[in-house]
Amino acid sequence: MIQSIRSASRHRGAIAQRLLGDTVFERLLADIISGRFTPHERLRVDDLAYELAVSRTPVREAITRLAWTGFVEVARNSHTQIADWDATDMQDRLVMTGRLVTLALTDPRFDLSELRLSDPEADAPALTARPDADIQLFLELAEDITLSPWSRSVNRVLLELLHPLALYFTSPVMAAHGVDLARDMRPRTACLGGLADAVRAGDRESATRQVLDYVAQLAPLLQQATAPSESRYA
Repeated sequence: MIQSIRSASRHRGAIAQRLLGDTVFERLLADIISGRFTPHERLRVDDLAYELAVSRTPVREAITRLAWTGFVEVARNSHTQIADWDATDMQDRLVMTGRLVTLALTDPRFDLSELRLSDPEADAPALTARPDADIQLFLELAEDITLSPWSRSVNRVLLELLHPLALYFTSPVMAAHGVDLARDMRPRTACLGGLADAVRAGDRESATRQVLDYVAQLAPLLQQATAPSESRYA
């Protein structure tokens, strides 16, 4: 009985530690994408642990995950710094997100009815009010896919792609990268409208085509147009 209690306690502790590591990761990722931490800036575990009021362990875990996602570089001498990322990196993430979304749409295991799609054409006034409104709809659609048990391995990768994209599209660093989301909004909205129609009709082939067309419209905007500012956006 005592052994069972100790085992359960350790299990709860491990879960709490993992959740804390997720929280630190999300905080550091937001700081990186917002521009609080700039490329090549060094990260010190002790300083971050003190600032976030946590132990070193969740900070190390978060840095390891950030390195896996490409936002942090860990040198051989344990020197850790922010990676030299830019709009082109986000473009790659967007393209990969589009491919994983189409993978789900073409897989019979995925139930199209699980997608919560509004009609972008009917909501056109609201969409044109914000240059990133159509993008948020697309990211929500991709997030819906991750909530389905159709493929846990694909969903995990898709989640890792979605979080940075969602932060980037509302970040002041995006403007510093020369990205203008107000360009070519109407064709993007039309693609999402066609996607909504295809999903409601159960037409997987058409839905896939609309996603590919949408990404083809958006991806060119995420090319490095200007050099990012070195100033912080705290």
